[in-house]
Amino acid sequence: MKIITRDIHDGRMVELIRGLLKAGYMEDWRYHDTLSGSPQGGIISPLLANIYLNELDRYVEDTLIPAYTRGKWRKGNPVYTRYGSMIAAAEKRDDLVEASRLRRERRKVISKQPVDPSYRRLRYIRYADDFLLGFVGPRCEAEEIRQQIGDFLRDNLKLTLSPEKTLITHASDDKAKYLGYEISVTREENLISDDPRTEGGRRATNGRIALWMPRKVVLKYRERYCSNGKVRHRTDLISETDYTIIQRYQGILQGIYNYYCMAINVSGDKRMNHLKWMLEFSLTKTLARKFQCKVSDIYKRYTAEVNGLKALQVVIERPKKAPLVATFGGFRFERIPGGMGVVDFWDLLAWVKPASKRSEVVQRLLAGKCELCEVEGVPLNVHHIRKLADLDRPGRRPKAEWERRMSARKRKTLVVCEDCHRTIHGGRYDGSKL
Repeated sequence: MKIITRDIHDGRMVELIRGLLKAGYMEDWRYHDTLSGSPQGGIISPLLANIYLNELDRYVEDTLIPAYTRGKWRKGNPVYTRYGSMIAAAEKRDDLVEASRLRRERRKVISKQPVDPSYRRLRYIRYADDFLLGFVGPRCEAEEIRQQIGDFLRDNLKLTLSPEKTLITHASDDKAKYLGYEISVTREENLISDDPRTEGGRRATNGRIALWMPRKVVLKYRERYCSNGKVRHRTDLISETDYTIIQRYQGILQGIYNYYCMAINVSGDKRMNHLKWMLEFSLTKTLARKFQCKVSDIYKRYTAEVNGLKALQVVIERPKKAPLVATFGGFRFERIPGGMGVVDFWDLLAWVKPASKRSEVVQRLLAGKCELCEVEGVPLNVHHIRKLADLDRPGRRPKAEWERRMSARKRKTLVVCEDCHRTIHGGRYDGSKL
């Protein structure tokens, strides 16, 4: 609350948040007081967590990063520079064979000093309560940073840094784990890029951050779709249509690829291909169990060519409408370094048909008229029901007039005056028909 009141000066908003934090919670139909923290699963809890951990962001960005960032460039490696002089001397005496040999030898040497006391870099990223720091420097300073973050969390935010989860990983020798990815720094001395600015190319991948799709992703889906080492069908989908079954499996495959499309091993690696094979085998087994036939018959019935690739596809024709098409596969596992991109919310709104003014509660309130008795110039209330499906449920009592009006208008709200609102809740309203 101290953090919130520092930035928010609206007493009503502050008291509302204070009340939410003290509202308590229900467990096994018993009420419990909220002794500390925000309620788990509460609507406002993620927002409050981000406001709270923003203090950590400020501390890292304003204190730690300036303290552990210095130097503009790494110093050059004298051995690499010496090779350059030897190559220039060989070319001057027209000894091209020796110059070529020296270039091959120079590629085995790092061009910059890997340990430069005058060069430090610290980078920071956080998502929810998971954060990652990238540091160029010795391990002793990395341990200092971890200790300072732990002290800040303990003293200022009353949080405990888990030593088991807060690891220090050498990015070239091991992989750090963050948000389902494995992160490392590449060291490929012999991988040369086609750079027209340099003769013979350059080692552009050296020292680059690499994202990897971990092996545990394959193991997780293997446990879900395999039994005793064999791929099995999904019994819970047998009652669904073939269109729905193929859609479900395609959604799983597409979702995995969409998330790991930034990984350098998503293209040409056996992990994604193995996942696709496992899901496809489970899909064909599920369809074979549904139609009581062989897996080979499923391939004969559903195999199609999509985007130049073999896929499983079902097409449902509809009169005077475009057919429904469900496809499994039909796309390549290509690496997308920038990810799938960000969807603009306003672009999505362009596909939404705007509702009529009659269905907008605000417009109806501004009209200043009761929608039942049509009286004007009186205070209005908005009456709600749970859902429209409840109005037509078999076995319910006959609909009241106000319920029939709401059902006819396909609404869950009705703007009424206070008198009509009281008669509705009292069960006494029986006005004219719509």
